[in-house]
Amino acid sequence: MNKNILLLVLFSISGIQIASSQGLEFFHGTWEEALEKAKTESKIIFVDSYTTWCGPCRRMQKNIFPLKQAGDVFNKHFINVKMNMETQEGMKFGLNYPVGAYPTLYFIAPDGKIVLKKVGGKDLEGFLQLAKQALKFYDKSPDLAIEWEKGNRNYNFVLKYIKALNNAGKPTNKVALDYLREKKGLSKDKKAVLLFEATNECDSKLFELMTAKKYLKIIREIYSEKEIAEKVYNSCWKTFEKSLEYEVKELGDEAKKKMKKYNKKQYKEFEKKIDLVKAEEDDDVEKYLKAAKKYFKVLPNSESKIAFVKSVGNKFKGNEKIKSLVEKFSKKIFLKDKTPKTYQNYIKILINNNKKSLAIKHLGKAIKMATEMKDDDTLRTLKRYERYLQRAK
Repeated sequence: MNKNILLLVLFSISGIQIASSQGLEFFHGTWEEALEKAKTESKIIFVDSYTTWCGPCRRMQKNIFPLKQAGDVFNKHFINVKMNMETQEGMKFGLNYPVGAYPTLYFIAPDGKIVLKKVGGKDLEGFLQLAKQALKFYDKSPDLAIEWEKGNRNYNFVLKYIKALNNAGKPTNKVALDYLREKKGLSKDKKAVLLFEATNECDSKLFELMTAKKYLKIIREIYSEKEIAEKVYNSCWKTFEKSLEYEVKELGDEAKKKMKKYNKKQYKEFEKKIDLVKAEEDDDVEKYLKAAKKYFKVLPNSESKIAFVKSVGNKFKGNEKIKSLVEKFSKKIFLKDKTPKTYQNYIKILINNNKKSLAIKHLGKAIKMATEMKDDDTLRTLKRYERYLQRAK
C-alpha cells in the first residue's frame, strides 16, 4: 500500500496524531463534523463549554490545557472541542446540552449521548481523573466483540476493535495475533500499523514483532518519534507493573532491558521511577527519600517536576522528612526556572509546611514578578495567599 494513502486511512479510522503539540489539540470544525469524526475514530468528544469572561475557564485554558500530561491523555483518547457558549454555535449546542455554570466539561459519545458532565474548573489531577471516568463509562468493546465473533475481519474494523480494547484497558494480544494468523496476505504496512496499535506490553509476541527491523522501519515512517517513544515506555511500564503484581522479578528485568534498547533517551527516568515505586511498595520512607531525589534530577522540566513534587507531598502523609524534601524540591524548581508559577508553587509549599513568616517574606517579590510579567492568573492566586496570611497573623 502507498504510504501516503495508508496515512490518510490511519488518520480517518484510527485517530493517529501525525504531529503532536505539548497540550490539548482542539478540533476546529462544526459540532456536526466533530460528531462525524468521533464516529469515524470511535472516540468520545470532550467539550470545554466556556465564556470569555469566566475566570476558572481562563485558568484551565492557560494552566491545564497546555500541559503535556493533559495532552498525552486527551489527544490520544478524545476529540477535543472548545465551545464558546455566547456564540451562535455555542447557543445551538446549549439547546441539547444545557450549561448553567462555567466551565461545564462534557464528555459526549459519537451518538450524541452524554457520557459524563462536570461543572467547574479542575486542576491537572482532577482533569485526568475525569478522563479515566469517561473512558470507563464508555466501553464499546463488547459491541465490537459481537461483530468479531460473527466473523467480521475487515481491517479497519479490527483496528477500531483493538483501539476500543485499549481504551477499556482490556488485552489485545489474542485478537491481534488471531487476525494476523488468519490474514496471510496482509501487507507489511498494514501489519506494522496493527502491531503498533495492539502492542501494550513488552513481554509479548506483539512487542517482539513490532520491534523487528522490517516492521520498525515502516512504523518510523508513519508515526512520530514521540509516539514511538511513548509506545515503548508505556509497554515497558505495563510489564514492570505486572512484575510487581505477580512478584516475578524477571519481568521487571525484561522491562528495563527492552526500555534501554528501544528508548534510551528516557531510560534513566524509567529506571529511577522503578526504584521510586519499589520504595513506596516496601513502605520504606528512607528508601523513598533517596529514590525521590534521584528521580527528581532526571525529570526534564519544571512542569514535570512540579507535578512530581505534588505527588511526593501525598506520600507518607505528615512525615516531616517528606515535607522538608517537598520544600527543598520546590525551592530548587524556582531557582532554576524563575517564573511567577514556580514562585507560587514554592510559596504554597511554605504555607502548607506552616512556614508562614518565610512565605510572607517571599510573597511581595512574587506579586511584583507576576505583575511585571502580566501573569494575571498567578497574580490572583498570590493575592489569595496574601489575604489568607494576613488573616492567619
